[in-house]
Amino acid sequence: MSNNNVQKFSRLLNRCDIICLGINGIVGAGIFLLPGRIAALAGPASIFLYLFCGLLCLAIALCFAEMGGMYQQTGGAYLYARDTFGPMIGFMVGWMIWLSSIIGWATMASGFLLYLGYFSPSLSEGWRGKVIVATLIISLSSLNFLGVKIGARIINFFTISKLIPICIFVTWGFSHVEVSLLHSIFFFDVKNIGGAAIIALFAYTGFEHLSVPAGEMLNPKRDIPKAFFLVIIGSTFIYIFVQTVAIGTFPKLAQSEKPLADAAASFLGDRGGLLIAVGALLAIAGINSGIALTGPRNLYALSKDGFLPELFSKIHPQFHTPHIAIIVCASMTLILSLTGTFEYLVFASVLVSLLQYIPTCLAVIVLRRKKPEISRSYKIPGGYIIPSVALMTCFWLLCQVKIVVIVATLAGMMLCLPFYFLRKRKGQT
Repeated sequence: MSNNNVQKFSRLLNRCDIICLGINGIVGAGIFLLPGRIAALAGPASIFLYLFCGLLCLAIALCFAEMGGMYQQTGGAYLYARDTFGPMIGFMVGWMIWLSSIIGWATMASGFLLYLGYFSPSLSEGWRGKVIVATLIISLSSLNFLGVKIGARIINFFTISKLIPICIFVTWGFSHVEVSLLHSIFFFDVKNIGGAAIIALFAYTGFEHLSVPAGEMLNPKRDIPKAFFLVIIGSTFIYIFVQTVAIGTFPKLAQSEKPLADAAASFLGDRGGLLIAVGALLAIAGINSGIALTGPRNLYALSKDGFLPELFSKIHPQFHTPHIAIIVCASMTLILSLTGTFEYLVFASVLVSLLQYIPTCLAVIVLRRKKPEISRSYKIPGGYIIPSVALMTCFWLLCQVKIVVIVATLAGMMLCLPFYFLRKRKGQT
């Protein structure tokens, strides 16, 4: 069931925009915080761990690439689940994707204050902090309201801007690496490798947002598969280089709460801490801008199929954006960021990502068997080997999530069922 909007999305996003959207979704605040935690568990072997985890995530991303090569509509993993497993499973996946985008945006908007406090603690406290958070959310929403190309340019800006400090850190840092600190690169404690791998794999979550605005891409069937491959490969190289420099320049990396800032300070002095602080702010602002673009598109897709009020899927006649959905998402994010705490929500976002990955990986196998005639611009080589590896990776990660998080997240999914059955009942009357 869909509404009959006369206004349509404008296809303006090129391949560069799509790649930036994907890299922006992966390379965020985690790269400034995770190197120390992973080093504490795996030591110098964590360099190879990123390569291993990158290959596992590439298997999942290739499943998204094959599915993305079959669609030109906005919706991403929601569409894949809906068309493969039926409207009920599709709606539940779509609901959690949208809910996680609101939660993630609110959490990252608040997290922006933590790094802002590096420059001035007073900016991150009290009413000043709330004003800054509100300004960030409203500004990004307003710019996305004015057109998808403007939203994409903002993402491109933040993606390139946050990569500049990282590139300086890596380029300058390599000349200061002490080889002696890397001697134990092939040795690690087997009992710790699982925990380290989970943290590293979590660092890759976010690439799935790349396929959401397919309805606004110039050539989604051609560009989405290539973008998924380039984004995962590019992000893996970034993680490997950053981890190598951090371990090779800062012996106390495993004990640091701000590993990259401390490592940069060891060879760049005070300028290093400032450089990383700026990079962290740009990274978090970039994630905010990415969710500001994709979050409303998730709400739009659910509304367009009749699961939520038709109002949410209206397209602005001048700017060709889902303006009502943008306003709703911004309002809910603003309320959450100013009134709530999100410790559980941060952990739940990882589980929600897996709830997108598993149906998408399964869809590749199911549609190959049931609908082999569907046109695909990309097909994963090697038969079912890579989709199977992707599924095993997802289920392994699922087993590492605490049961309380799983139960709470499943409860959140159950909350969406009344909307589904109400929609179904209306469709029958």
